[in-house]
Amino acid sequence: MVLEQFNKKSLTVEEQLNLLISRNLKVDDYNSALKILKRVGYYHLSSYMRMFQTGDNHFFYEGVEFADLISLFNFDNELRHITFKAIEKIEIAYRVAISNIMCKKYGSHWFNKKETFKTQIDSKTNQEIDYVQICKDIINKEIKKKDDEYAETFIANYYNKYSEPEFPPFWMVIETFTIGSLNKLYQNINPKDKKEIIEYLGFTSDAKFIRFSNWLYALSVIRNICAHHSRLFNRIFRISPSKHEKIEEFKKADNNRFYYIAMIINYYLITMAQDKSFENDLQKLFNKYKFVNKTKMGFPDQWSKFTVTYSNKNIIKNRNLFCKEVYP
Repeated sequence: MVLEQFNKKSLTVEEQLNLLISRNLKVDDYNSALKILKRVGYYHLSSYMRMFQTGDNHFFYEGVEFADLISLFNFDNELRHITFKAIEKIEIAYRVAISNIMCKKYGSHWFNKKETFKTQIDSKTNQEIDYVQICKDIINKEIKKKDDEYAETFIANYYNKYSEPEFPPFWMVIETFTIGSLNKLYQNINPKDKKEIIEYLGFTSDAKFIRFSNWLYALSVIRNICAHHSRLFNRIFRISPSKHEKIEEFKKADNNRFYYIAMIINYYLITMAQDKSFENDLQKLFNKYKFVNKTKMGFPDQWSKFTVTYSNKNIIKNRNLFCKEVYP
């Protein structure tokens, strides 16, 4: 295969808009469209154009307007917002569960103890992996900014008052963790304690599946996509969340499309706190943007609500998972 040399020139915003018009895109308000292109960016908006175009020449279907592109762009923007908000709840719940379970069982600096982590041999070195040091490396990375200042005032206050232990208590450092670091830490905890963490979150009959699935990692990937303003609509994700074989709706769905992610988010929120806000937000969003083809994201054509039969019948009530217990 002979590769080509890239030789496309940079276009002005006016040239970009004129190119779209030459490809049969209707633009009713030229100046308004220019302002939007200057703010949004041609290349960023181009990922929303493909559903309105045909062929390799990117010619727009008859009657497609610039406003149609912006409507789809706005839909995806709002979808990212409600998804980010929902994943944030799950992230905080995991923080609380890990902190409350591990600190109560092993103390404020449980991460210094080898027995709190899984045991595994490195296939390359044939040596036992030092998960205590791995955890310390994660903490050290998260509690400091790039300029070596502490990430949070409460972390700085700890070091202004205490000379040891080396790190602040876990319930402090966990507040600085990204969801990616949270997932790495959680995956390294020993299986027995991971089981308690999952049960704390409200999962019982399918706790084993949740514990060994890659769902938290998948949510960390989606959260980062949202944070970086990337597209959710009509996207095939590189991460394929574990298939839940005991729930029919999960078995049927394509696990690298957004619908499967949406079911995971809803399943977490319902199980942890009987929280239907994500489902309600999705319903409102689809009602607002009725033109959006839900099947492009893996949703059933006539989707109106989630219908998963929850394997956990004993949802824990009256527990505020979104507030930390106060430690002395």
